[in-house]
Amino acid sequence: MEKIKKSDHFYLIDGSGYIFRAYYALPPLTRKSDGLPVGAVSGFCNMLFKLLEDSKSDDNLEKPTHFAVIFDSARKNFRNEIYSDYKGNRSDAPDDLIPQFEYIRQSVKAFNLPSIELINYEADDLIATYVEKILDLGAKVTIVSSDKDLMQLYKKGVRIYDPMKNKFINQDDVHNKFGVTPEKVIDVQSLAGDSTDNVPGVPGIGVKTAAELINQYGTLENLLKNASKIKQNKRRETLINNKDDAIISKKLVTLKKDVPVKNKIEEFILKSVDQDKLYTFLREMEFNRLLSSVISAYGEPKLSSSIEEKKITEKHQTINKKNYHLITSPDQIDEWIKEAEEVGEVAVDTETSSLDPHQADLIGVSLSSKIGKACYIPIGHKSSKCINKNIVIKKLKPLLEDPSVKKIGQNIKFDFIVLYKQGIVISSMEDTMLMSYVLDAGKNRHNMDTLSEIHLGHKTISFKEIVGTGKKEINFSDVEIDKAKDYAAEDADITFRLYKKFAKNLKLEKMVNIYEIFEKPMIKILAFMEMEGIEVDSKFLKSLSIKFEKKIQNLEKKVFQISKKEFNIASPKQLGEIIYNELKIAGLKKTKKGSFATSASVLELSLIHI
Repeated sequence: MEKIKKSDHFYLIDGSGYIFRAYYALPPLTRKSDGLPVGAVSGFCNMLFKLLEDSKSDDNLEKPTHFAVIFDSARKNFRNEIYSDYKGNRSDAPDDLIPQFEYIRQSVKAFNLPSIELINYEADDLIATYVEKILDLGAKVTIVSSDKDLMQLYKKGVRIYDPMKNKFINQDDVHNKFGVTPEKVIDVQSLAGDSTDNVPGVPGIGVKTAAELINQYGTLENLLKNASKIKQNKRRETLINNKDDAIISKKLVTLKKDVPVKNKIEEFILKSVDQDKLYTFLREMEFNRLLSSVISAYGEPKLSSSIEEKKITEKHQTINKKNYHLITSPDQIDEWIKEAEEVGEVAVDTETSSLDPHQADLIGVSLSSKIGKACYIPIGHKSSKCINKNIVIKKLKPLLEDPSVKKIGQNIKFDFIVLYKQGIVISSMEDTMLMSYVLDAGKNRHNMDTLSEIHLGHKTISFKEIVGTGKKEINFSDVEIDKAKDYAAEDADITFRLYKKFAKNLKLEKMVNIYEIFEKPMIKILAFMEMEGIEVDSKFLKSLSIKFEKKIQNLEKKVFQISKKEFNIASPKQLGEIIYNELKIAGLKKTKKGSFATSASVLELSLIHI
């Protein structure tokens, strides 16, 4: 990887800002084939493509050599530890936007650009950190964002481009916005607060007054130190009484410049577009107009060997264990992490001491990012080949929490709970069990053994084969490590194969929308419900019970009016007597034991034919 030169120019894109601009600027749009919401994805892709092309034009005298798109990792971050109500006034993302986040991250990779985010930090913090690293090496940087908070980073070597206004921000623009020079923006924001992010500031002090005070006293600290000397009574008292809020606000608005980022700036080098990857993505998203523009810019698609390889991969393959690997040293894990990050998806499966995730100890973890290839990392077996659990968790945590990499599981809620107890919060989850349920509902069972036989024609190693049954049953920690490897690695491999098949079928059957909007979001919700429980409004439930009781009583009265006598409705024998013998409103049906058949399904069917 080439070293950074002083002539290099970095473009850092505020990806999260792009998302919301794209969503709210354009009318709703759904993919015709399956109804998946894609308006924000479409807008984001168009904006990114335009930026890339504009940055290369002759009009731009400082063309990018490096390019990165940076996202927020989640709503809550370290600032919520400072001030719990930080951004607490914001509503949750719209339902039709949530499933689009993942596709937006995919779009960045489709354009062959790095997608950067880090749990517990905002995109602005990552941008601030990378700006410092870039400037330290003597290179220049352009921040692409409409976010006013990033104006505090304006200085020599840093440009800020506002894509909404289509202009570069200069020092005069910063002064017009905040009334101060860029290095004092933080102090003004600390006093004025920010209603958008729920930063408290000092009540009654707006940007204009804040700028006046900071220009007079230089810094927030100096202003607070001399607050008692301010002549205006109300202003003086307000500042003195809200000193703590001002100090907290400064911590909230100050962008961190020392985030422990994992991606090196050398990785941001601007690469040529991978036609196959980009054109395939745009076709799958059905962005035909954009695809036409992209082809005009980058040329006609070429039929690459990767496409041919994909065709071969999709054919039925014999499942064997020759590429199932046992990990016996921590360094070997790095290879599998690297592959998962490159592919952008990894099947994950945990082996445990119990089938109850809340009681289970972690015995091992299996991974697969390529069909037919998987590994098993032993942790809790009674074997010298095991790797220290803390080391494994430390290595896997960044991968499993990385939103840009899909984590695929069979009933992944189980794995989520197990790993959550180890300090890992899995993100970007896919569940083959849920996918199967959406596709086939009541047609068959949705456990792995059943799905493997139905869809892959492969009989898996059963759990009972490994641990035994009855009195001979052993704990998974007692299973021979080579046997455990074959079993666990197979689980990951099968899961990955099923995912590839189901993802394609969901689109073909136009069921992606149901899976993405209704089923997938429930994984995390149900996991936390299990772990933390749910609050119950006992008063409401009691009132609901009374309401239902009254409805039942009214229905009973109607039944007695029809039957012209009172009887025990809950008694199948008495109900049968009324329906079949007295009212004769249905053809006589009996159970195998000779009693009247009064099940709901029987009665509904009988009544249909009246």
